[in-house]
Amino acid sequence: MYVSARKHEDFAWIEAFGYKSVSYDVLDGYIGEFDVIFNTAPALLLDRSRLEKIKPEAVIIDLSSNPGGVDFIAAKNLGKNVIWALSLPGKYAPATAGKILAKTIISIMKDIKPERSV
Repeated sequence: MYVSARKHEDFAWIEAFGYKSVSYDVLDGYIGEFDVIFNTAPALLLDRSRLEKIKPEAVIIDLSSNPGGVDFIAAKNLGKNVIWALSLPGKYAPATAGKILAKTIISIMKDIKPERSV
């Protein structure tokens, strides 16, 4: 299983959990191997050129916030299997999603060290 991320520190977590990391700049070389693709980034990552590389039987599930990360018009024109489930956790489990976000934000804030003023 491959996982990609935007931040360098996330690659360490990806590999610590036993997955293979792949950066966005080399994703095109791997994307044709995937059977299922989940997107959580609210940025256009699966544009027409990447969609053309995805095998016909693959399923793409977009979970990101609006506007999503898939060129839905190109995906439809190319006959790709796309499930558009934008913001799924927040829509169907808002309390749980909120608790997870709060826990994550608190954890991040604990890691931030305030700058000392001189």
